[in-house]
Order: sequence, then structure tokens, then C-alpha cells
Amino acid sequence: MLQASILLLIVSTWFPAAARIGGSDGSLSFLLALFCALVSVASYGEAARRLHRSEAALATAVLTVSALIIVLSLLSMTYADDPIRTGRAVFAQIFGFAVIPAIAAISTRPKGPEAIDRIVTAMIIMSVVTSCLVTVGFGGARFADRAAGYFKHSNQLGIALSAGLPLVAARLTVSRGLRIVLAGCLMAVLFGLVKSGSKTNFVVGVVGLGLFYGLYSIYLARRRKRPVTTIVGMVVAPLLLLASLQTLQHFNPRAYGLLFTQLSGGEAHSVVSRERLWAISIDLGLAHPFRGVGAGQWVGDIAPHSHNLFIDYFRTLGVPGAALVTVIVLLVTTYMTSAVLGTLIGTGTSEDVTKADVMVLGASVSVLNYIVANQMSDSFGPSTAAFFWLPLALLIFYRGRQRSLQPALDDKPKLYAKAGFQLLEH
Repeated sequence: MLQASILLLIVSTWFPAAARIGGSDGSLSFLLALFCALVSVASYGEAARRLHRSEAALATAVLTVSALIIVLSLLSMTYADDPIRTGRAVFAQIFGFAVIPAIAAISTRPKGPEAIDRIVTAMIIMSVVTSCLVTVGFGGARFADRAAGYFKHSNQLGIALSAGLPLVAARLTVSRGLRIVLAGCLMAVLFGLVKSGSKTNFVVGVVGLGLFYGLYSIYLARRRKRPVTTIVGMVVAPLLLLASLQTLQHFNPRAYGLLFTQLSGGEAHSVVSRERLWAISIDLGLAHPFRGVGAGQWVGDIAPHSHNLFIDYFRTLGVPGAALVTVIVLLVTTYMTSAVLGTLIGTGTSEDVTKADVMVLGASVSVLNYIVANQMSDSFGPSTAAFFWLPLALLIFYRGRQRSLQPALDDKPKLYAKAGFQLLEH
């Protein structure tokens, strides 16, 4: 039941405009997330779900801070101009309580790793399906010079695809079969990014892909494995970047022109408008430094959010909100950096260890892509929040699997953490 609910949740997150209840985008996703949260926390909370102390500490800390954001958001209903919109911030955090405990609970069942692999496969399939629908312009996914797919805005589609791209690359890297199919999937998602017309997310996606393969090359070099693959990767990487730019120029010349205007130091309209939006948002935050204007509120009548994660939380929830979201980002970034460094200096060479290592790299880059993209785009909105929580939950799982496969990485006694519910065993 829980695994099926997570799979349905993944499918629904790619169609927020279609998954409406009462005219609100993504309502079905929220209901599924709420169900997963209730089932995984209540029904599976007393099961033997234990993580190594690092994973337990991260999950406990992140979800605790997330809960505080929910409390602040609900309190802001008392003074917000539009109390209903405070639910946007609440919905975004609920995905964390749905996904992290659920992934942990699923992973402890018999054949848990295979179940997690199916979840990754579902994310890859939905990335490819959405990209293909955008490419052919099916239904609401028609393309002019920007395409939103089945999201409300093209930036949201770009965030989803740029977060999914490293997972496709990681699966391609560790797969022993279907490599041609997965290579086609990678190209399809890249083309979907081109069609989205989101310049920021195109850059984030392509640079993130280069970062993943760069980390993988270092991983191979340290283990003195597959030197030919490393050399080929170093040659192919710049060619892939060039091919991506040529594809963007041919199929989306407007986005290509604006991108190079920005890179050459020119003033693109989107950058100028964001700078104005940031200035207005900061002024609103300074005018209400202790409580903000209320979670989820519009920036005047200009935009639904500030197009920057930290500025948006400062504007809507004041200094406390900005501090809390900064803590989440710092915790996740620190953990992600530790996971990547631990992977690169690891010594395991078995097939299972290699798969876990590569998936840690892919999930880490996926989380990083989402954080970077939200400095210019969606401000952790409920339509894209799942693309932060899902890769983070996968990172926690694969990092824990690394530890279980390489006991030498952990010479210290185990510690187990409780945060209203027990967390998974190492």
C-alpha cells in the first residue's frame, strides 16, 4: 500500500495542473502526500526503522525544522491578507514527512532495495514521459518558445527535469543492460529542458550533468578502474555541452539569445525583473522583520513568490522563517558534501557498493540542482517541493546502504535517534 502510494505520488507530481481538486493545482499530490505521511509515521513508526546516527540526525533535524516552518505558516494565517495561500508553505513541507519516513520504511522490508530501485525507475519514466509529451506538444504541453508541460509555469517544468536528470545519468552509469534505452532517456530529458525554455534550469541541468560525470570520473580514477571510460568521458563531456547549446540554439533560439545576453554581461529582461522583485521583497521583509507578510502571499500584485528561496521566506515569515529555511539548506548541503566526499574516498569495489556509490553521487547532484534552481525560480513551491524531498530521501537511503556494505566506514558504536517516530536501522 505504501509503495503504491509513493509511486502514485510520483506520477501526480508531474501533472500538478491536471491533479486538481477544487481548482487548486497539485491538490491530489498533497492528499497522497498526507496519506503517505500518516501511514509511514503512524503505522510504520514503531517498526524497526533505524538509521546510522548520521542519517538519523539529518532526518530528525530536517523534519523538526520543517515542522517549525509549518507552525509559523499556520500562525501567519492570523494576519495574512489571503489566509488560504498560507497552505502553499505547509504543503511543501508535508512532502518531507511523506517521503523520508516512507522511503525509510519501504527500504527495511524484504527486497527493500529493489523497491527503492522501482521508485527511482518511476521518477525516470515520468521525466521521460513528460519530456516526450512536451516534445510532441500533446494536450496542455504545447510549445511556443516556452513550455510548461503540465505545470503552471515553464520554470517549474525546468526544475523538475533538472532534478531528474542526474538520476537518469546515475542509472545509465550503473546499468548493465538497457544502456541504449537509458541513453535515449537522457537525451529525451535534455531535450525536454530545451523545450521548457527555462534558461536557468537549462544551465543548472547541463552543469549538473557535467558535475555528476566529473565526480564519477574522479571516483573511477581513485579506484584505478576503467581508465578508458574516464578518458572517453573527458572527451565526450565538452562535446555534449556543445551539442546541448547547439540544440538550444536550433530548437529554442529565443532562450539561446537571452542566455548569451546574460552570459555576455547584457541586461536580460528576466534578470532585471527579478532584481526588481527581490528589492521589493526585501523591503517587505524589512517592514515586517519578525513575522513577515504571511506564508504564501503574493509580492504585492506582481508575482506569487519572490523567485528566490531565502528572500521569499524572509518576506513571508520574517527573520525566523529565513533562519529556518537556511538551517535546512545548510544541513542538507553539509550532509550532501560529506556523502560525496565519503563516496570518493571509499574503498569498496563490489558491484553493490559501486551501485550505491554512483546513486549517492546522482542523488546528491539532484538535490543540489533543486537548491540552486530555487535561487532564481520557484521558491520551494508546493508544485516542485517533491523534487527536493524525493532525491533527499533517496540520498539518505543510498548513503545508509553504502555504510551497510562498507562496515569499515563506521568504526564507532551505533546510535539511534527518535523524533516523534523511530528512524531506520543501518
